[in-house]
Amino acid sequence: MSISRRQFLCVAPSSTAAAALTRRGGLTRAADVPASVARTSKLVPPDGGRAIWWMGDDRIRFQALTADTGGAYTWWIDEPPAGVGPPRHVHSREEEGFYVIDGEVVFQAGNMKATAGPGTFIALPAGIPHGWVNGKTQARLITFTAEAGNEGFFLELGGEKKGPRQVMPVGEINRLSERYGVTYLGPAEDPTDGSLALGDGRAPTPVKPGEGEKLYAAGVEYTVKAGGPQTAGAYTLTELLLSPGGVVPALRHARYEEGIYVLDGEVTAAVAERTFHAGPGDFLVVPWGLTHEIKNLGKKPARLLSLTTPSGIEDYFRAACRKTGPADRDDLDRLRTVGRRYGIFS
Repeated sequence: MSISRRQFLCVAPSSTAAAALTRRGGLTRAADVPASVARTSKLVPPDGGRAIWWMGDDRIRFQALTADTGGAYTWWIDEPPAGVGPPRHVHSREEEGFYVIDGEVVFQAGNMKATAGPGTFIALPAGIPHGWVNGKTQARLITFTAEAGNEGFFLELGGEKKGPRQVMPVGEINRLSERYGVTYLGPAEDPTDGSLALGDGRAPTPVKPGEGEKLYAAGVEYTVKAGGPQTAGAYTLTELLLSPGGVVPALRHARYEEGIYVLDGEVTAAVAERTFHAGPGDFLVVPWGLTHEIKNLGKKPARLLSLTTPSGIEDYFRAACRKTGPADRDDLDRLRTVGRRYGIFS
């Protein structure tokens, strides 16, 4: 099978606003999008979004693209077959995050080598050479980048149909990936060979299942997996465990783009004037400025991942939540009241 090559166009939310967008490194930050640009929430089911076959047999499904997030982040589900993974490479722009849902994946990032099973998260800084390879069975892992734009490389080279495994020489990949700020590297005895200056002094952050800073409010356990110090201010990733009856109160963010992925259970999400019922594998795009509330109305716990960009929402959690459970009836009022100090309004 020949791999299709399609030109990827990074589209601004509206043509009339395009000239007003301030650009850093060629990408638009969410905070730079004019308030007049109308964007809406979006629920993407597990079989929704934009799917491609990468190098023939690796299915990648994009649940949030640049146009969905105002350039803040891209989110996709990768389902590599056994023994498959990308060559060693380095990003010159975006911070990257990996969360393993199923399977076992071996990561090599700089001097760090780690075997990641279900529930493991790895925060990967820009500028650090890295690669990974899947284990003996098909895996399923979340990958996201902050900022967005890197998805163009995959969409340009990905195929519409499954086929035999394809291999491209590193030189050919680099000819096509240069515009996306990615350099593919050959094998090297020193795993740091090819490092970029913007990664100096930084290292990947692996976070095992159950690890992270835990905070509690209104029947929800918030586990901060990575925040500003680990991501150079690019994003915060938080795992939420909603007990039956647990609620994230109706709030709106003045600056944060948010993406919410359901790992287990079911929740009801009210975003502005829309109500969504989300289950495992669903992804909810929540633009900044839209009031949103999440409730677990069922009888079983629900577990979510929340990506907010830029980072900083972890400071709000620390100020508004309890360091130990259980929840108290005053939690909802405190979440709303404290939020005003952090640009989070009811």
